[in-house]
Amino acid sequence: MRIRILVLFLLSFLGVGAVVALVLAGSLQRDMENLLARQQFAFVSGLADELDQKIKLQIEAMERVAVLIPGSGWDDEGALTAFLENRAGIKGFFAGGLLILGHDGTVRAEAPALGRRGKDVARLKGVDSVVATGRSLVSEPYFDPALDQPAVAMAVPIRRGGKILGALVGTATLAQSNFLGRLVEQKVGETGGLYMVSPKSGLIVVSTNKERTFKSLPGRGVNAMLDRYVDGYEGSGVTVSSLGIEELTSARRIASTGWVLVARLPTAEAFEPITGINSRLIAALAGLGLVSLGLLWLVLRAALSPLHRATGRIQAMVDGSAPLEALEVSRADEVGRMIGAFNALQAKVAAAEAALREREALYHALFRGCKAVELLIDPADGRIIDANHAAETYYGWSHDQLVSMRISEINILDKAAIAEEMRKAKAEERDHFDFRHRVASGEIRDVEVWSGPVRVTGRQLLYSIVHDVTARRQAEHEVRSLLAFRRAVLDGAGSSIIATATDGTILLFNPTAERWLGYGADEMIGRSSPGIFHDPGEVARRATQLSEELGRPVEAGFECFVAKILATGKPDSGEWTYVRKDGGRFRVLLTVTALYDDGGELSGFLGIAQDIAARLSVEKELKRSNAELEHFAYVASHDLRQPLRMVSSYITLLQRRLGDLLDDDCQEFIGFAVDGAKRMDHMITDLLEYSRIGRSGAVPEPVDLDEVVRLSLANLGALLQEHGATVRVAEGLPAVMGNAVELERLFQNLISNAVKFQAAGRPPRVEVTWSAAPDEWIISVRDNGIGIDTSGQVRLFQIFQRLVGQDEYPGTGIGLASCRKIAEHHGGRIWLESTPGEGSVFRVALPLSEGAGVPA
Repeated sequence: MRIRILVLFLLSFLGVGAVVALVLAGSLQRDMENLLARQQFAFVSGLADELDQKIKLQIEAMERVAVLIPGSGWDDEGALTAFLENRAGIKGFFAGGLLILGHDGTVRAEAPALGRRGKDVARLKGVDSVVATGRSLVSEPYFDPALDQPAVAMAVPIRRGGKILGALVGTATLAQSNFLGRLVEQKVGETGGLYMVSPKSGLIVVSTNKERTFKSLPGRGVNAMLDRYVDGYEGSGVTVSSLGIEELTSARRIASTGWVLVARLPTAEAFEPITGINSRLIAALAGLGLVSLGLLWLVLRAALSPLHRATGRIQAMVDGSAPLEALEVSRADEVGRMIGAFNALQAKVAAAEAALREREALYHALFRGCKAVELLIDPADGRIIDANHAAETYYGWSHDQLVSMRISEINILDKAAIAEEMRKAKAEERDHFDFRHRVASGEIRDVEVWSGPVRVTGRQLLYSIVHDVTARRQAEHEVRSLLAFRRAVLDGAGSSIIATATDGTILLFNPTAERWLGYGADEMIGRSSPGIFHDPGEVARRATQLSEELGRPVEAGFECFVAKILATGKPDSGEWTYVRKDGGRFRVLLTVTALYDDGGELSGFLGIAQDIAARLSVEKELKRSNAELEHFAYVASHDLRQPLRMVSSYITLLQRRLGDLLDDDCQEFIGFAVDGAKRMDHMITDLLEYSRIGRSGAVPEPVDLDEVVRLSLANLGALLQEHGATVRVAEGLPAVMGNAVELERLFQNLISNAVKFQAAGRPPRVEVTWSAAPDEWIISVRDNGIGIDTSGQVRLFQIFQRLVGQDEYPGTGIGLASCRKIAEHHGGRIWLESTPGEGSVFRVALPLSEGAGVPA
């Protein structure tokens, strides 16, 4: 660590030192650059001003000479040549010689003679404008063929009397020393120099570097400062020349010619002192850094020795060669506080690890021990990452098999659909899914899956909790089928079915009710009471009747339909008048039943009505028919019994008169005839009584069965005495609603049969008992007679059915048929339990009736 700190310190020191050195060097270089630029610009400005002054003086000198040219000898070329030869004062400035041009630009005289006389050189030298305008000028650089080298010309007009006759031209070569060459031969520093450029011609007029004289300027963009100077800028700046040398340049324009004088000094020479200063500064910084590094080494060694020891101890703990324990804190400085903080951190980490282990144990206990099927799935590829024990049990694969599978091997959807569902779960667009999963046996099960994203060890996974809903789906299918069946029943029922809430609000109104009443289900569902299609007067009368019957006020509304049900807990049936939407009326038999929820709480009522118009018509016709039948039976019995009595009477008279005259066969025949007539009379009487059962018209009333049985036994006293029969009647026989005469006949027939059909040599014993059932009383008549076999029991209660011979046990075969008819007329039933040779038990079930007595 000490090495890293020292290296870091050294690098930081060197970096900061380098930055400081660079900043100082840059600042010094900028200051030096500014100073040199000012000096160099002052220098080039002085030269430019000096050169401009020389050019102006030279032009003035030539203008004075031009005035001296003799006008009278203008056409004498010899005189003109001699004039030029004698001008020694200005000839020394023009190495290329002097020329006198005519107004047409041709050479009239020259000195020295170079063969230029008679030639038009005004345009070549660019001095034709002098003749045209009369203004003196210095030409742009050009190549002079007569001199075979670059040159510039200085021209002034020749005037006489205000008329321009021609021009005096002096030619200065650029390659030889002249007023320009001597100027630029001056050096700038050791390696710098001067050069003059013509912005107009784009040429270097003269240069310290002779090879660059009369050369074209570099292209635009090559030398940025030169481009600015050509464009008119006067000043200084650092630039890279066309030769690739960084230079400090300064430029000043010469007013008389428009040329630009440029001074250049390579920066390597200009800033050479600064480079030495930088080297010495860097050396000083390096020395200071080494000294500081040594001092820092000593300080760090003393300060970090406890930290070094602590690091070794920590490494030993990491390697396992030392136990985890707190480190020794030997100092109170920053290192000591850091070691103390490490000790505190170590304690927190230990506590966190313990908590993490506890949470992991809790996770494994919850995940592995959960009874619900749980899976962890990678949504990227559908791989199963983990599965609990419930998943192993449910799917039938081991844990190792499950974690080697993908969910697509379990979910029967195609892979694209599974990927889309996993995307929705990962994005939390959905968390509940209905799938079908394949288990190891190949069976397909319906499942309900709750799934969502969970991050585990930095991975985004999906948890899935799977519930098998196969049975529920089947139950739902069955419920849907049952509902469809119920709907079909309701829709196809031939009865009106209306269901209400407990307050009378209509909840169900089936199609039959719609058809009968003319109201649509949408009109009726939600109505507060079904009273809308009932006769108000009938409802009021029913309310009054129920108030008297129940002993409390009953409102003439929905209450009158359900009051009796709530009081007795049983369905209530009765005839009502329904009123159609168009006002038509018809009678129905309405049965109202209470509905209860799973908790046994009252949830509503169900009313089923049957149209009894046809039944009433049939009953009316039946009453008429019964009345006719009863009249017929009475007439028939009277008319039939009268001849029978006459036959019987006359046969008896014959037997009396002819008694001794008749042999035994005749006596027997007469006996047969009389007996047959009597039996026929009894049969007609029994048949008449059978036809009258249930048609007496008497209102049902409470009947005490104790009294009924007592009267029956009194009527049978002689028979019982004759056969020596014993009859035991249980105490407390119940009371029922009915017709006392018919019930007396019922029990009289049963007891008399029990006595008559006795076994030989066994005195008759008859026992009358009773028991209570949920909705009825059951009265039993038990005997010890001959019994009845199974084949006889089937037809026992049919009329005129005799199971034994007339000579053994006399009778008409109507008694038991009458018993069944009386029982059914009272809303009950009758049946037989018998063992041949041991006896029989006839059981009569009569309904429990309100208003009848209950045994004490």
